[in-house]
Order: sequence, then C-alpha cells, then structure tokens
Amino acid sequence: MDDWTSGFHIGEAFHAWGTRFDVVAPGRVESGYASVELPSRSAYGFATVYAEPTAPRPDRPVTTVGYELADAGMAPRYLFAELVKRLGQADDVSREDGPEHANANSVVLHANWTRGKVRIGMSLYGAPRPSSFGDGLGRIYLSWADQDAAAAPFLADWTGAHDAAAAAAEGARLKIFSVGYDVYYDDYPAPSPAELALRTPDILLTPPAIAARLAKTTFALWSDAAGSRWYLSTARTTVLLGGAETSKLHFYDIEPARGGGYTEIGTTHWSVRDAYGSTSMKDALEALEALPGLEIERYSGKDA
Repeated sequence: MDDWTSGFHIGEAFHAWGTRFDVVAPGRVESGYASVELPSRSAYGFATVYAEPTAPRPDRPVTTVGYELADAGMAPRYLFAELVKRLGQADDVSREDGPEHANANSVVLHANWTRGKVRIGMSLYGAPRPSSFGDGLGRIYLSWADQDAAAAPFLADWTGAHDAAAAAAEGARLKIFSVGYDVYYDDYPAPSPAELALRTPDILLTPPAIAARLAKTTFALWSDAAGSRWYLSTARTTVLLGGAETSKLHFYDIEPARGGGYTEIGTTHWSVRDAYGSTSMKDALEALEALPGLEIERYSGKDA
C-alpha cells in the first residue's frame, strides 16, 4: 500500500509530513521560498530522475514534492494508467492533443487525486524535458494540504508577536500617510494566523486600535507609548521593524516610461505603493530614516 498520506520519499529516506525542509535538505537554501532538486532513482514504484521538495521557508515543513519521471522505456500513457490502477479514476483530467503541444515545454495531460489531506497530481510532457539529472517524461506531485497542521508548531511564536503588537497599540503614537492606490483589495480576504505563521511570520494582523484609524488608502508608522518598538501598518497587516526580515527596507522610485511609474516602500514581505513622485511616500521615507537600526536601500529607474 502506498504511503502518500503519511509522508514522502527522497531516495531511500522516508520523511513524515511535517518534516522541515532544512532537515530534508540541510544547508541547501538559506532563506526565502525553499526548493531544491535532489537525486532520486525511484519513487512509489516509478523510475525517476530527481525529486524536488519545496516549502514556504527553509525552517518550515515540506508541503510539496515533485518527482520527475524517467524515460525507462514505458510510454507516458502507461505511466498514467499505472497511477489510475493505484488510485482509481482521477478527480479531474485535462488533455492537450494538438501537434503544437508535442514539445518539452507543453503539458499534454494533467490529472489530480485527493487522498485525505494529500493531493496527488500527474503531469505528462509533450516531449522529454531535459534536466541536469536526465530527461523527464512528466512529473508526479504530492501536496500536503493540511495548513493548520503544518503551521501548528509555529503558531505560538506568531501569536506571541501578534499579542505584543496589540499591547503596543494601546496608547500608540501614529504618523499616517495617504496614497492614491488601495493598499489591499476586498476581493482577497485577510490572511489567517495559520497562513502567516507558516509562510511569513514577520507579518502580523493589524491591531484593531490601529486598524480603526486607517483606510484602504492609508498606512501608518507607529510606536508603542515608550517609543521603543516601531511598526508599519496598513489596516490589515503589520510588521515590527528591526527584526531579522524587517531591519532592511527598500524604497523604489520608478519613473514613468512604458508603464506609469510608481514609488514603493517595503520590507521583504510587506509593502505599500503610490504614484511616482508621491510626497506622502517621501515623507514616510524621511520618518523611517530617522529611526535607528534600519537600513534603507534606494532604487531608481524607469518603468519599462
């Protein structure tokens, strides 16, 4: 019986769902979105050329693994048939049969199955796709879709930072800046605590005391009453400045060219944008430059 729902294989090793990327591939990715191709000769009875685990960050659990299928003399349609034997009919299948898809960059078949909290997919290419490990005929994907379970080990730390921001908001001192663009869209719901703890733990939900004073076209630089902790906030999301991922900010000043130009202030995961030449953004930049311990990188150019 295949153990899709319990974990994933990389070569001879089996890793339970919940295993961190930096345990599976230690030292391979230092920060940011984590993905690496690792040698793998077989997986789940299929000949493979490599496996590619991915995670939101190196210090978070692997949530997806792709297995590049090797050309072992079996026609691609039989690879699909073998997976159907094991999993039954796919939940959905899409095909592209035209001759224009007979190339390595095209996917001619894609199918998905769901087993518990794991999604299983197969893609087959229009022609063998080269890689540094060898040619691939397609790919099998495993995706662990239990976000709450993946985030659970990290939620307490995120909640502590979130609660500290809420406490700092009592008696906070705000500088509010207006922009000409909406800084968030109602069509997209605010991220959940689990999503933030898993993917971007430096992003907090904005304390109600701060959010109540902001609109869709404003943001704030604010501190606690003692002036010891500084935050940037929209009405939805907040970052505490001075952390590992929030000590370095960027300021983009991009002139109109083919595009209309823009000005942007942000950290690794949090940003706001306004029109080129925005005086409000320059005022915010000046206020940020007055704070100790921050590094602000300036970029200029044309909106090509």
